Amino acid sequence: MRGLPILDRQDGVENLSVDVVVDDDVVARAVPVIDTVIRRRCRSWKIADDVRDDLRSEALVRLIKRLRDPQRSPIDTFDEYVAGVTSRVIDDLVRTTSPEWARLKHRIRYVLNHDDRFRVSILADGRIRCSLQPASAIGARRVRTRAGDVLTSMVLDVLAHSEEERTIDDLVNAVAARMGIAEPIRISADDIATAYPSSALSAVESSQSLQRLWSEIVALPFRQRLALLLNARDAAGDSVLRLLVAERFVTKRELAASLELSEAELDALWNGVPLIDAVIAERLQVTRQQVINLRKAARDRLARRMERPR
Repeated sequence: MRGLPILDRQDGVENLSVDVVVDDDVVARAVPVIDTVIRRRCRSWKIADDVRDDLRSEALVRLIKRLRDPQRSPIDTFDEYVAGVTSRVIDDLVRTTSPEWARLKHRIRYVLNHDDRFRVSILADGRIRCSLQPASAIGARRVRTRAGDVLTSMVLDVLAHSEEERTIDDLVNAVAARMGIAEPIRISADDIATAYPSSALSAVESSQSLQRLWSEIVALPFRQRLALLLNARDAAGDSVLRLLVAERFVTKRELAASLELSEAELDALWNGVPLIDAVIAERLQVTRQQVINLRKAARDRLARRMERPR
């Protein structure tokens, strides 16, 4: 069935309503934006056409899942949101194929955001551009570690020899070349499969199988169940709890009962999920590592139970 997305225009701002009809028109509008981001971010990589297709498909899956979630607020600018989703898809792939490069990017972003000698601008589509601050605008903040000093010196030198702003990826490539870290230039279909694994929740296609999985989750020991559910997120980083409620698979009351919380307690947590391990650890009165161990035990148990024939 074809239809048109419901668009509200107020003061020149386009808001994509959460009750949008997700169909061919939305996909047709999103694909050129997705392809532009893929070309820009991956211009120096050696990627087969089928891998580019997989990147596009993953971005569309995340976009459509977001549009179908009635609990989320409207999207202010559709094209910019699509570009941001696509960039996150590519970032997930880079973390899998070139972990050293990805870690270096994370460290450089930290330096840029904690040293007043750098000027950082974030464009509407999520792209980050950086340059040196004018001398008159330099503040006192610095990264006060030996490793930070070494990395900062490299970044300063790269930007000092740049006549214009550099994108974050270009900056990371330049620093990575000096450190002997290869950029992610060869991407295969196997890399795609590793970067975007189907989670237990997203891979289940039938309601019967999903019901079985949920039954096994509810049967987990309490601390394992809490460690798993409060941190659970889908491929786009959104909370699985919100997805379960949005898809009307469980009610909030049922979800609260599974977590041994009152509905009011769940409501207080709702906007913060998925929770980080430190917060879950405080709630359970255990260490962060114990939370990680509890979640691993839960996943191992679910894997064993789901493999058993019924």
